[in-house]
Amino acid sequence: MTDVEAIVQRYYGDRPVLQRIEDALRAAGVDPEKPSHRDLWPFDQLHSRGIAATREHAERARIQPGMHVIEIGCGLGGAARYLAAECGCRVAAIDLTPNFVEVARILTARCGLADRVEIRQANALALPFQDGTFDHVWSYAVTMNIADKKGLGREVARVLKPGGRFSCNEIARGSGDAPVFPLPWATDESSSFLVSPAAMRGALEGSVLSILEQVDLAATRLAEKEAGRTPGSTAIEGLSGSARAGASCTVADTAAVATL
Repeated sequence: MTDVEAIVQRYYGDRPVLQRIEDALRAAGVDPEKPSHRDLWPFDQLHSRGIAATREHAERARIQPGMHVIEIGCGLGGAARYLAAECGCRVAAIDLTPNFVEVARILTARCGLADRVEIRQANALALPFQDGTFDHVWSYAVTMNIADKKGLGREVARVLKPGGRFSCNEIARGSGDAPVFPLPWATDESSSFLVSPAAMRGALEGSVLSILEQVDLAATRLAEKEAGRTPGSTAIEGLSGSARAGASCTVADTAAVATL
């Protein structure tokens, strides 16, 4: 295990996540032992704008029924369950943090989706799957903790079938001052590896992927924030939030779709 892996696991792992979710479900009048996958949406989408952003990402990625999809950095498994239950996909999901993997498996089983979603503890730079396994690789708000962007691209390309696609939504480095820590994904720069959208594009293209689309979503996020419409994961304090910045804009919200 690398130092960065250990830092990331400590950052995300030391939290009573399952108990918080169970308490929140009870408060909402839901049996925590028998929730539907939709009951979990307020709690298991660990990125800004919550389930609305997940839906938009699936549409941009052109996810289709019957696809075999891998989610890199699945957190509590919210997007993986969405892809299985709402999009009709067969899903493999990996996360670096054992605590998240354990909770994701429990929630997936309780929702009755364990036969369609497989969740493993693994590193995105060493995926435990054979070459050419997946129709689509999905990543949302994960690459900020990965220093080797080109290595990520190579591993994504390895597990994709010919013509398969990689969709990635990430927080990127903007043009302003250095980010101010702590941030939702790191307490300091030792595990935060923001790069510009152009640098990320270059890394992916350098790993034999071809960019089909790259979109700046910062304006959408800021507009909804100003209008007071920022749906997200609200019940699990400390697992999601908006990035803090310095005097000028330091981060950007971007999405890309790439193919072999």
